[in-house]
Amino acid sequence: MKRFIIIAALCVPVAGLATTFETSDAEQANVFEIKVSQDKLPECEETLRDLRQKPVVTDSGWALPSFMVSDDLPRTVCVVDA
Repeated sequence: MKRFIIIAALCVPVAGLATTFETSDAEQANVFEIKVSQDKLPECEETLRDLRQKPVVTDSGWALPSFMVSDDLPRTVCVVDA
């Protein structure tokens, strides 16, 4: 019993620290930026709006369930290239 308590006491802080770093990195990793010139920005945003309205499918052509469509997929944004 003592061994279990010692192992748990050592693992919990390490696991908490790992989740802290993973959460902040995951938010940044789920955003894809498309860099465009200022005059192409409206066209890029319009294209992304059109694509968001289409059904999401896997590589094999199967449609994803509705609960997976918006939350589990990375976001894409248009950014003006400096």
